[in-house]
Amino acid sequence: MKRFFLIVFLVIGVSVYAQDKPKGKFNGVLFGDYFYKIEGDSSGSSNQYSSYNSKTTGVTVRRARLHYEHSFNENFTGNFGIELNDVTKIDNKVSFMVYDAQFEWKDVVPNSSIIFGLMPAPTFVWGMSENMYGYRSLDKTIADKNRIGTALEIGAMLKGKFDKEGKYGYTVMFGNGKGSSAEVSKFPKFYGSIFAKFLGDFVAEVYFDYQNNYSEQYRITAKSVLAFKNKDYTFVFEPFFQNRNKSVNLSAPQNPIGFTLSAKVNLLKKNNVEKTEALNIFARYDYFDPDSNNGTLGFKENFFIAGLDFLPFNSFHVMPNVWINTYKDKSSVNISRPNDIVGRVTLWYQY
Repeated sequence: MKRFFLIVFLVIGVSVYAQDKPKGKFNGVLFGDYFYKIEGDSSGSSNQYSSYNSKTTGVTVRRARLHYEHSFNENFTGNFGIELNDVTKIDNKVSFMVYDAQFEWKDVVPNSSIIFGLMPAPTFVWGMSENMYGYRSLDKTIADKNRIGTALEIGAMLKGKFDKEGKYGYTVMFGNGKGSSAEVSKFPKFYGSIFAKFLGDFVAEVYFDYQNNYSEQYRITAKSVLAFKNKDYTFVFEPFFQNRNKSVNLSAPQNPIGFTLSAKVNLLKKNNVEKTEALNIFARYDYFDPDSNNGTLGFKENFFIAGLDFLPFNSFHVMPNVWINTYKDKSSVNISRPNDIVGRVTLWYQY
């Protein structure tokens, strides 16, 4: 094993120094909102605006990201990124976190890359989920929003395509299972997905992950994406299911389940050569049950977003939208939990 790693590092070193002078590039993203909570109170739900009372207003920066990619040569890159978001806090003050610190070695396997380090997990970011949805600036995907997996992971990944055209591809990852925590776990997490592009504008993906834990606990997640996307329309359907055995008092299984439907329609294009977007309309609906095994305890949730996406210039979005989360008691008592209704103007800039 030691000999294998020595050979790998020697090959990388020779490859790097045999090339032209290294070069790099920066990119990033910034989005935030002005919001006004129309209805709801701090009822204890963990959703984004649930902790605020009605009539609360404010300005938030939900993500500010700076990413640097350094190309040692055409096949070997290093990536480093820092991010400020609405959950990175120290002493209740906003702070930055490292979200990306990894090396990518391309074409080690034909049409594939090996990636090692801290990286986005394939659950949302490097799979088809966020890519097809396209509006992470409005809210997280359904699995991310409901903490079905982690957005970051430390580990090793092999991802690539089965064909030169890129119509069929896969991802396989071995991670610590601790998210961005530097702690090494006794119980690693395994990820896998495959995708296919067909009939021109259709995309399908199947994803799973598995992690064992203490006292024979484990989690298995399965989800898929079916999407249609072209220059004028985007429609996405994404269901998921997770099995958490022995999750409550090490005995009762807990199985979250849900699905999302989202759509974007282009209403107006700019009068330029590229025919870039000038105005879109978007909508999204989520159904989520945090424990489908239990039909008499807890709340089912229905989530809605709808609005307009105006692009006064390329890569800058102004998006007036309404954000709604409703709760339905699963018991016969019919416990009331106030709906969260928020009006927002979201600004989103990519550079």
